[in-house]
Parts: sequence; structure tokens; C-alpha cells
Amino acid sequence: MSMMDGSVRVPHFVGRGSDEHPQIASPPKASTSSTSLPTVTDHHSTWLSDQQRGTALLVTTTSATAALGRPNPRVYEVWPQVGSRNRFLCWGHCVTGPRIDFWYSCCAWSFIIAPCGFYFIVCSKWLWIHVNPWIPVLTGLVFLSTIVLLLLTSCTDPGIIPRHALQVAVAGLEQEVATATGAGIVPLDAITSEPVLQLTPQQDALGYRWCTSCKVVRPPRASHCRDCDNCVLTFDHHCPFVNNCVGQRNYAFFSGFLYSTGCLGLAVFSGIGIYFYHVARGSGSDSGTVLNDPVLYVLLIIIGAPTAILIVAVFGLSIFHAFLACRGRTTKELLTGRVTVGGRTLSTLRVPSLIHARDRVTYPMLPV
Repeated sequence: MSMMDGSVRVPHFVGRGSDEHPQIASPPKASTSSTSLPTVTDHHSTWLSDQQRGTALLVTTTSATAALGRPNPRVYEVWPQVGSRNRFLCWGHCVTGPRIDFWYSCCAWSFIIAPCGFYFIVCSKWLWIHVNPWIPVLTGLVFLSTIVLLLLTSCTDPGIIPRHALQVAVAGLEQEVATATGAGIVPLDAITSEPVLQLTPQQDALGYRWCTSCKVVRPPRASHCRDCDNCVLTFDHHCPFVNNCVGQRNYAFFSGFLYSTGCLGLAVFSGIGIYFYHVARGSGSDSGTVLNDPVLYVLLIIIGAPTAILIVAVFGLSIFHAFLACRGRTTKELLTGRVTVGGRTLSTLRVPSLIHARDRVTYPMLPV
């Protein structure tokens, strides 16, 4: 992107190439005789790279707002142009996964809400009166902890490494990412302004890798998520049921969610079982719930079967991740067998987020 006479030239949009990146004409060369933008003549020679397209879109956005006298946009507002498929909620305070996980997430919420709703509406009063008031109270507390941990897992930055196009657009972010990853600042080509891959033999041996999509150096144990389309620190896996990646910053929340969900399923299944057993014997007539036998058996199948499946699946995952925590491995490392640097996964310190969704982009500062 050239600078002439102290102004910023904005690339001219000529069409759309894909859902993620519109096609942009190449920036014009310096000329004293004409200031018009060139037209597209050759597809292979005029289209910019993904990195340049994202930067050009950012230039257009910030230049337009500056020309109107408005402050530069925040990171979450320009994220679709220079970020990934993640979505921001609550004005950038929460970040979650792509839209393709919607139905998986609905399935997870249904498996939690439906059995618990039946438990608290139908069974809790009888258990309070005939068994012990602490049973529905403790079950309610476990239910609340499960919901909170699920929301923290789904709406927390898992450890996203910002793309290079975003790093240069936020003041101080490039140095912060270099410090957090230990890879140093990536040099740029003097002609194309593209990041240049320069990995030392020591970095390569330690597990540092170059990401061709994000144009960043990934530290050991980080990996690129194909679903979210970004690199994540200490990447474990992408979980569509929580609609987010599981990485360094939310792995503890995910593990807590598994253990809490297992306890919740056991409490709800046991409470429903006790209630149905006594109602079948006729000792639940004063419970305040009038249900005939056919309805009870239908509800037992509809509610009990998913709850039993949930318990088995969650306990299996809980045991699996407890095993991973003891071994100091991530899910991806165990499944692929590629381990460069071992270490703790569950009890690691939760590093600050690198995406700074509420910060304003600072490049370019001048209008067209």
C-alpha cells in the first residue's frame, strides 16, 4: 500500500471472490500523470494475497470512519475482515465459535435443560418432602455451576493468536504477541510487505511452526483450528457442543464443565429414579403432581434415556481428560502422536487474552 504526498490510497473494490474475502484490485503504482486506479486485466497477476486483502479491507474501514470524523473501529468490528470465523457477543466482551456449530450447541443445551427441567418441575417437591430437602438444593447448585462453566467455556477466548494483519493494526499488539509466543517479531519483505518466514534450527527443534493462513509463528503445542480458522495456544481440540475451541485459556473451564455435568447427570438420574420408584408403588399421591401410569412411563423413556446417555458420555470424557492431565498431553498430541514439548495442561496459568476485542485499530490514522 503506497503512501504519496502524505495520504493513504485506498484499494478499489471490483467484485467479490468468496464469502470470506472480497476481491480487490492491486494498488496503483506511483505516477505523476494520473491518479486513477487500474482495472483488473489478469486474474493471476492482479489479485492480492489473503494477507493484503485483509489489510486493504481494514484500510478501507478505518479510512472511511476517519473521513467521517468518527473514531477508528474496534477490533471486534473489523474481525471478519482480518480475523477468523469466530463471533463476538456483548460488544466484544465474549467470543465464541463459528455458526456451523449452532445445532451441536443446541443439542448440548437440550440434553442439560430438558432432564433438569423435568427434575425440578416434577420430582423436586416430592424429594424435598419425602426424602431430604438438601437433595434438590444441592442438585440446583450443581446445575448452576454446570451452566456457568458451559458459558465460560463457550464465550471465553481459548487462546487465539491474532493474525499478522491484525497485529500491525493494533498499537503494541505485535510486540505483545511476540513476547507471549517467544517467537519474536516476524520480519517483513521490503518489496511486498508480506511476513517473511525465518525459523531458526533451534525454534524448529522446539516445535515452532509457521502458519501459512495466519502468517504467524506458532509456539510449541499451538495449532491451527480449521473450524475457527485461527491458531490457538496449547490447542486441545475444537468442541462443536460448546461452540468453541478448547485451548490454554479455557481448558480448565472445559474440564470443570465435564466433571460438573457428570455430577449433575448422576444427581438428576438418581432423583428421577427414586421418584418413579415410589410413585409406581403409590406413595407419591401427596406430591402435588397428578400423572397416570402411561404418562409416567413415556416420560421415563423420553427423559431417562437421554440422561443415561449423557452420564455415560460425560463420565467417559471426564476420565479421558483426567488421564490427559496426568500425562501432560493434549487431545491432539495424543491422537496424532506428535509431541514436541510436554507439560501441564489443566493447572497452567491462564495467560491474558491477545485479541483485545475492545481496543481500537490504529492503522491507518489518516483519511484518504
